Amino acid sequence: MAETVEVRNMRLVNPTGTSLSSGDFRLNERPDTLSGKTLGLLENSKANSDKVLHILGQMLNDKYDLKDIVYYNKHSASLPTKPDVVQNMLNEVDILITGIGD
Repeated sequence: MAETVEVRNMRLVNPTGTSLSSGDFRLNERPDTLSGKTLGLLENSKANSDKVLHILGQMLNDKYDLKDIVYYNKHSASLPTKPDVVQNMLNEVDILITGIGD
């Protein structure tokens, strides 16, 4: 279970997912390295999310010599990613990072 901490009237949750309750969800294995991998970056269409992810992608590429970086866009920050975009991500990338802006 994720660690939860109460601070004043806020609830802070550690999202690392090291221990999941039983169900249909599971953590994917993490690669030992990003070198030679195709990185997917999904931005949520909020202001500046694309800028942050482009800089992050460049930093990771400089450090790990990625095979490729593929950028994806959500059509709306408040709606789930379209199924065809999800399928493209599953088919095209080894690792995916999502980002928000504002």
